[in-house]
Parts: sequence; C-alpha cells; structure tokens
Amino acid sequence: MGRIDDILTKNKMTEKGVMGIYSLFAQNNIRLLKDLTHFTRKDIDGIGKIKGCIENISLKIASDFYDYLLNIEETAKIINSRPDLLEQLKLTQSHYIKQLFGLTYDENYFINRVIVGFAHYVYKISPSVYIGSYGYYNTLITDAVMKCCKEKGIGSEESISILNSVQKILSIDITLAIESYYQKSIDDVYKMEHDSLNRLMVLAEYRDEDTGNHISRMSRYAAVIAKELGMDGVYQENILNSAPMHDIGKVGIPDNILLKPGRLDKDEFEIMKSHTVIGYNILKDSESNTLKEGAVIALSHHENYDGSGYPNGLKGDTIPLSGRITKIADVFDALINKRIYKPAYTLEETLRIMKDEMKPGAAFDPYCFGAFLKGLDEILEARRKIDTE
Repeated sequence: MGRIDDILTKNKMTEKGVMGIYSLFAQNNIRLLKDLTHFTRKDIDGIGKIKGCIENISLKIASDFYDYLLNIEETAKIINSRPDLLEQLKLTQSHYIKQLFGLTYDENYFINRVIVGFAHYVYKISPSVYIGSYGYYNTLITDAVMKCCKEKGIGSEESISILNSVQKILSIDITLAIESYYQKSIDDVYKMEHDSLNRLMVLAEYRDEDTGNHISRMSRYAAVIAKELGMDGVYQENILNSAPMHDIGKVGIPDNILLKPGRLDKDEFEIMKSHTVIGYNILKDSESNTLKEGAVIALSHHENYDGSGYPNGLKGDTIPLSGRITKIADVFDALINKRIYKPAYTLEETLRIMKDEMKPGAAFDPYCFGAFLKGLDEILEARRKIDTE
C-alpha cells in the first residue's frame, strides 16, 4: 500500500499510528465487520443486480450530496476554498460510489476512507456534522437503490432485501472513515504528549552536564537494541519515548552530590541511588502508558543481571526487559562521552569496560548485550547525527 504509506508519512503519523491504520484495514478486520453485519453471499449477489445502474447515476448522487454539503457552514468553507474543488470532489465521490457497490476493498478504497477521516479531522469538522451529513448521503443512496430496483423489475420484497444489503456496506464504510478520524486524532494527542514529555525530560536533567544530548542518544540506542531483539515497531517507539525518563528522579538529588566532580563517598552514593525510587514514585500513578513504562525503567535501569544491582536486587529475567535494555544504552553513552566526574573514553575502551569489567551475565543481560553489539554500527551513526544536529 505505497500510496497509503505516502499519506501517513505526509500526515507525520507515528509508528503506533501507522500500525493503527493498517490494523483497521487489515483483511481480518474487514472480515470481522462483515461478520458483525452478517454480510453473506446473498448480499453480494443482490448488490450485483443493481451495480451497473448505480454506476450510471453515481455522479448524480455525488452532485446532490455535495450540493447539500454547501448548505452546511463547516463543509461549505472547505468546498469553496478552491474554485475547482467542488467538481473534483463530485468526481471523486462518484468514483468512490462505484467502488463501494463493486465491493472492491482494494488500496484505492482504503485510501479514500483514510483521506475522508483525516480530512474531517484536519479541517476540524465535528463527528456530529460528519455523521449527520452521512445520514443525508444514506437517504440519497436509499433512493438510488430503490430506483434501480424498480428499473430492473425487482419485486418489493427482494428490493428491501437488497436495500438491507446496501445498509450493511454503508455501515462498514462509515465505521472505517470514523475510525480513521479517531486514529488521526489519537495519534496527534500521542505526539503532543511525547513532545511535552521530551521537553520535561530536558528540563528535569538540565542541571546535569550534557544530559540533553544524553537522553536523545541513549533513548535512540535503546530503540536500536529493541529492534535487534526482534521487538516490533510499536515496542521500539515505546522504549524510545519511555527511556528518556530513566533518570528523572535526579530532580530529587542535591546539587552537591549530583554535580560533584569526583567520586561519591558511601553516604553520597546511597543518596544518589535513591533517584531510582524517586523517579518511580514521580511516574507510577500516571494514566499515560508511556509514563507508566518510564516508571518501570526509572526503577529498574540500575539492576544487574546477576542480582547485584539496586534498588531491589532483581536478577535475570525478573528485571523488566525495558530496564535491561535501557541499562546498556545508558552505560554505553555514559562511558563514551565526557561526564562531570570522568573523561570521555574511546570506543575500544568503552567496549572493553562493558565486556570485561561489567560483563554480560553480570551487569548486563547477555541477549540484550548481543543485540547491542549487533546494532552497534547503527548506534554509532545515531550518536554522530544527534551530536551534529
């Protein structure tokens, strides 16, 4: 579905939003909608009897519909925004009616439903106006169906049966368009939420040297590791958005400890360790799934695979996967970049420390570490891009 991909890209849909649209138009969902409306072979045969007649009058139906929309202020503003738009819309709707009665759920059909749903959202046409105008469209279709049945000499009982079949495809039709509308609106809310969260993370870590780029880098590394582990695009996007919250608890750490240029003493380190619990407590009760996952990461990203980490001494797979991934991404970025308490290490020295001193199986999940090494070239490229932006 190349053209749908282009539309989704143009509308800046997130990975989550893209998957939502594709699941909406997946064959199993179309099949479900047909099952819910009890769409059968009898329906297909009945609609087939009037298909040619409807095609012949499809432009008339479309013209009557758009003439009606010109009487609604919200839709008239859009239609009149360009001199040639009305005729284009009528031709497009006419073509779509032919598709609808042809029962072709192909790429063009899906594109039309996505465009209709997105257009109503982008132009701020309320769902009530859309559904209300669809009621008039339904009336036009009903009149056309009965007219075609009469022309074909179809009896009243069978005409009613065909009309019921048409109502089934119209219910599928409006469901897909409205769902596209809501997928777009949900995705925009999702993007606004994460833009706000990213700005919050930068603000929260602004006290710490270089953390602005640190959270951008390490979250990108985490997404690469997730990809190399075989996680799907939604998981990759989720960890990309949740991982930046790993150190949000540092807002509760005093500056004399957080910004100390040398090594922390035992008591100072105990205070520093509390940022994991502080971060968890800040985020845990949120209604946002991203913040909830951020709470998990904040609490678990300093746990060690062998159980020697903090704050809870979790071991192996009892450490949440997002925490195991984030730990590797966080450590790598901390080692290879200059921090207030250490110089930047070379790539070779960074990998040596991670492999020989911290060790997979001790500090790191061996499988996650293997995924990290597999994606290292992509990680280094991400680091280069972020640091040069």
